[in-house]
Amino acid sequence: MKLFDAHCHLQDKRVIDKASQLISAALAVGVTNFAVNGTSEKDWNLVKEMGETYPSVVPCFGLHPWFIADRSPHWFKTLKKFFETTPTAAVGEIGLDKGPLAGGIDYSDQLVVFRPQLELAKELNKPVAVHCIDAFDDLLEIMRSIGPFPAGVILHSFNGSAEVVPKLAELGAYFSFSGWFTYIDEKIARKTLKSIPSDRLLLETDSPDGLPKSDESSSDPKPTLNEPANILAVLDYVANLSNMKKEELAELSYVNSAKRERDVFIIAKLLVALEIDSTFLSFQTSNDALCCSRRKIQPVLSIDYTMTGGSIDAKPNHDSIALVLVSTQRELSEMLNSKSQDLDLYVKGVHFHLNKETLAKRSAKVTTLLESNKLHELRWIIRDMDINPSIFHLVTRFCYGYKIELSADNIVSVLCIAYYLEMSDDHSSNNLLNKAVTFLEQRVLMSWSETVKALCICSDKILDKLANVGLIEVFLDSLIEKALNDTRLLQDLITLPLRLYEPLILEVSKHNVSLENLVASVCNYANRWVFEKDSGDGSVSRNKREGIEAVERLLPHQRGTISSGFLFKSLKESIFLGACSDCRKGFEVRISNQLDMARAKDLQILSPTEDGSYDIELLKTILKSFYSNDSVPDLSRFVSVARMLEEFLLEAAASDAGLRVGTFKELAEIAVAASCDVLSYSDGIYRAIDVYLERHRDLIESEKMEACRFLHCKKLSPEACEHASKNEKLPLRIVMQVLFVSQMQIRDKVAREMKGVVERTENQVDEVESMSKKLLKLEIEPDYMKKRKIENLECVVHCEKKKTSVWREVKRKFGCMTSSTMDACSCHIKKRKTYHSYK
Repeated sequence: MKLFDAHCHLQDKRVIDKASQLISAALAVGVTNFAVNGTSEKDWNLVKEMGETYPSVVPCFGLHPWFIADRSPHWFKTLKKFFETTPTAAVGEIGLDKGPLAGGIDYSDQLVVFRPQLELAKELNKPVAVHCIDAFDDLLEIMRSIGPFPAGVILHSFNGSAEVVPKLAELGAYFSFSGWFTYIDEKIARKTLKSIPSDRLLLETDSPDGLPKSDESSSDPKPTLNEPANILAVLDYVANLSNMKKEELAELSYVNSAKRERDVFIIAKLLVALEIDSTFLSFQTSNDALCCSRRKIQPVLSIDYTMTGGSIDAKPNHDSIALVLVSTQRELSEMLNSKSQDLDLYVKGVHFHLNKETLAKRSAKVTTLLESNKLHELRWIIRDMDINPSIFHLVTRFCYGYKIELSADNIVSVLCIAYYLEMSDDHSSNNLLNKAVTFLEQRVLMSWSETVKALCICSDKILDKLANVGLIEVFLDSLIEKALNDTRLLQDLITLPLRLYEPLILEVSKHNVSLENLVASVCNYANRWVFEKDSGDGSVSRNKREGIEAVERLLPHQRGTISSGFLFKSLKESIFLGACSDCRKGFEVRISNQLDMARAKDLQILSPTEDGSYDIELLKTILKSFYSNDSVPDLSRFVSVARMLEEFLLEAAASDAGLRVGTFKELAEIAVAASCDVLSYSDGIYRAIDVYLERHRDLIESEKMEACRFLHCKKLSPEACEHASKNEKLPLRIVMQVLFVSQMQIRDKVAREMKGVVERTENQVDEVESMSKKLLKLEIEPDYMKKRKIENLECVVHCEKKKTSVWREVKRKFGCMTSSTMDACSCHIKKRKTYHSYK
């Protein structure tokens, strides 16, 4: 009975000192090979040394998601060098982890690290060990975009659902089970095993972790270290659940592993023995045949080799090389051509079969690589530029002498390839670089729309290459010049990548341009790239976080230039995306500067989270900033904010059925504090309390009192008091307080009315006296009448002899004298009548 431990970590510092004993113990129970998986740059050398020391070890190199934070800037180049120098190696352990043990690891960063490693396994046609926890949907999507994987994707310690198995198997996945499998529910375990195709099942130990569960062991597999020999316990458990004999399952898993890691491992060992550089070899497997195509220019005789029990016997044969793996005959044919001019390249999975000399005539870089016998490095150059197959096909057509059509869609990528492959005047008069630069100057940079179109489709890698050669500044200068002439064009820039959009807007904002157009462009950019629905992709979330931070930096601080609704929405998104503190603070300051312009619905940023809580501290921070702002000019702004908070409290009470009493009380406290000494009445607070009690009729009396804690009955209007006095939902104590306030209001009203009567009477007396004084002044004869005093002396003397009073004079003026007192008046009248008669 032979077994293959498909996944372990014998390089782990906890067991590396006794790795020799562990391997010997495992060999003794039938384990013939061990796939030892590296997890970080720190242990790759240990894995490499272990593969060179122990013939049974299959070394695997990869960056585990738990250790991505410690990676160096050049980790991927280092990884590729390990594969170049270790032809026996597979890829692993790589992966995605959304589980609790990876809670502090940035998932978007995991995606950034995982994808290129999986692409590398595909390109090198090597098996790859994948760690996946709660991320099978993302894994499936990525595998579909890169795969299929003929060399196999080994899902080690598989814990996914049975439903996802067929989809993964179609892409070349294998499902490996370790001691961790013994700890899950037996019913689920049976269902999972039933879904696994028999030719896709593998066994492993994941040692020194994943100790299989037993009657004596604890329920937690972590306390005791595991070892490869314990694969027998995994075999027993899986065989029992699968209703198979142990011998059958052992043979099945061994044959499955031989299809992938063991075949490549043994072939690579053979090539090392033959001193053949496997960097120039590609492996393909199909059923029982495994073929290796040779592409190195070196005269080598084909030889028959038979490998049995770990020994290699050479038998010259000029037709082929054959391998016997264990008891199964496998044929390996190698096509040799000492003067082959063929070059095979894969660009994002698309195969290109090219002639080396033809490429060398157009490219100085290819010539150099060809002369130094390093043409294989060309694949890394193409890969690093992230070129699409269609663009590379265009370049190869140029090399073969065909006419090509350049456009805004392809000019940037063509420029990058031409520059890095050194397709310039120095190497060829008819060169691609000169042709591309001429097209850029005459057809692209002269047009606003063509320039934007050329840039908006650029990937980050292409933009990196552009920046390295100084072409980014050329594009930006062209766009800035045109945007300053017409700021309405800024709307078109929202299609650009952030790394281009932000410097463009910053540069334009330094000039005296329309803030309206600038703000509109930034807001539209946020709507397009930040506020759109999240797909759940970690890289997308990271891009959104960078986007919202850039939006904050680009927005002006002038009051009223940005709508309050947009600011609140941006603040909410910055909190959700985990943006930096400066970004969040910037939105808070802008909101506080124009808080009186906001509406109650804008405060939905405080909407309850999953735990039903509101961000009370955020609201307090904004209000504190608003009230401490020295630029607040008048009381009307405070009134607007107070009314808005009352409306928000009312909406929260009406719309949130799960609003807890404590939270409602905190919101009410804030609203009351804002309206104190600003609003005459607290009717808005009362309405919110009334609605809250209506929606929460199951509250006990003490909870109702808590909800009404900040209700100031003395500030209720008479109408509100009348309603509250009849409100059965209110606690009895509150109703009594309202009734008392109502009585006090009635008493004060009566007192004011009585006081008003007295004041009116006194005012009337004052008015009469004032009128009397005015009348007396009117009785004083004018100057021009003094000349006639002599003529009227008799009448005047008569009048002076009479005793006069203020009241008598008033009555005389209004004709209220009696007949006994009419003589003075009659005399006066008669004199006037006589005078007029004389006239």
